Amino acid sequence: MNVDVGPREDRRLLTGLHTVADIHCANCRAVLGWKYERAYEASQKYKEGKFILEKSKIAKENW
Repeated sequence: MNVDVGPREDRRLLTGLHTVADIHCANCRAVLGWKYERAYEASQKYKEGKFILEKSKIAKENW
């Protein structure tokens, strides 16, 4: 809800090679983080389908 998923791309992260897709705010289009689409190493498979949100991109307003 309120996010759009961008195109998939392979990235080498600290934990190995993953296929990820950036997630964007549906309103302002700012990149908020990424979604793990595929993990190539068996020990990293638990990440598939999970989202990473960059804490610095999240604003807490009117809570």
